[in-house]
Amino acid sequence: MVSLESLRGYVLEEVLARLLYANGYRLLVSELQDPEALTRGAHGLLVRGRGADHQADVLGELTLPVPFSLPLRIFVEAKYREAKANLRDVRNAHGVVHDVNEQYATASAGARAIPVRRYHYRYTLFSANGFSRPAQQYALAQQISLVDLSSPAFTGLLEAANHTAHQLYELAQEVRVSPFPTGQVRTALRLALGTWTADEPQGPDSDLDLRTPARRARRASHLNAAQREPLQLPAEPLARIAANLVEQVSGNLLLGFPTAPFVLALSPDDPAALSAYVARHGPDVRVNIEFATRREVTGDWVIMPADDSRTFQLRFALPALLEDWLLRDDGAALLRARDVKADLLSSIAVFLDGRLVRLLFQPRRRG
Repeated sequence: MVSLESLRGYVLEEVLARLLYANGYRLLVSELQDPEALTRGAHGLLVRGRGADHQADVLGELTLPVPFSLPLRIFVEAKYREAKANLRDVRNAHGVVHDVNEQYATASAGARAIPVRRYHYRYTLFSANGFSRPAQQYALAQQISLVDLSSPAFTGLLEAANHTAHQLYELAQEVRVSPFPTGQVRTALRLALGTWTADEPQGPDSDLDLRTPARRARRASHLNAAQREPLQLPAEPLARIAANLVEQVSGNLLLGFPTAPFVLALSPDDPAALSAYVARHGPDVRVNIEFATRREVTGDWVIMPADDSRTFQLRFALPALLEDWLLRDDGAALLRARDVKADLLSSIAVFLDGRLVRLLFQPRRRG
C-alpha cells in the first residue's frame, strides 16, 4: 500500500501539472505522443535515457519555440512530507536529467547515421517544507530548479492536495486495493483537471465518455499509462474525489522563468489588474523588485510596475540559500541584491492569457 506521504506528493504533482499546463506547456501523458523518446512502464510513462529509462510522472513540453535552442521539456517532482527535501532528492533529479539529455536519436545523412539530440530537458523539484542547505548548494551548482512551497501563498494549494490524498487513501483502504493504482488515479485527475493532452483514436463515443466526471473516471482505466495495475479504485468515488479537487484548486499562480537556474512561483495579488496592465502596456513590462521586510512573510519578494503605480504585485520566494546570502547583515548586502536583480532576475518570462510576457527589471533611480 502506498504511504500517505507519497500519495500527497503524487496529488500535488498533478495540481502542479495543471499550473505547468496553464503556463504554456503541453503535458506528455502517453507514449504515443513521442514513441521515439517515451515508452510505457510498469508504473507509468518512461523517458528513454542513455543508460536507463526513467519514470516521468509529470513531464511538460514548452509549446512555443525557443530561439537558438532545442525544444524544452521539463520534469516536475513534488515532495510533500514533514522533513525538508534533501540532498538525495536533488542528486536523483540531476542523475535523471543528465542521463536523458545524453540520449540521442539517429538521423541518416546519406550512408552515414548521425546521432542527434532532439530535446533539452530540465528538472524542477517542488517541496512543501523547503530544502536542506546541502540540497540547495548542490541544486544551484547543477542547475536543478528548486521551488519552496512553504510560503503562506501556497497554503490553499497544499491543503487541497492533502485533503484529496486523504480521501484517496481512505478509499483504497475501504475497498482493499493493493498495490495502489497510481496510474489510474493520475489519469483520472488529469482528465478532471483538463491536463490530459494525448490525442488518441478512442472510438466513436470517446467525446461522450468524457462529458461527466463518472465517465472520465471510467475512461481513466483505459487510458492508464501503467502496464501493471491489476486492481482499480471504483470509478464513481474516484470521480467525486477528482471533481472536488478541481473545485478547490486556485488557478491564480504563475510560473516565472528568469535567466537563472531556477523557476519562480509567482502569486499575483490581483490577477485581473495584472492582465489589464499588460493589455494596456504590452507584453514587455518594466518592473521593480523589492524585498518585503522580515516583519511580513519571510522570503517574500515583490514585483511591481516600475512606474510606481502599484497597479499589480507579484510575490515570490527565492531559494533560501541565495536569499540568506543576499540579506546577510553587512555593508555589501545592498550591492549583492542589486547585482542579482540586474543579472539573474533581469528578465522573467511568464505566460499570461495565452501569450508570453516579459517582466524586465528596471533599477529604481536614486534622487
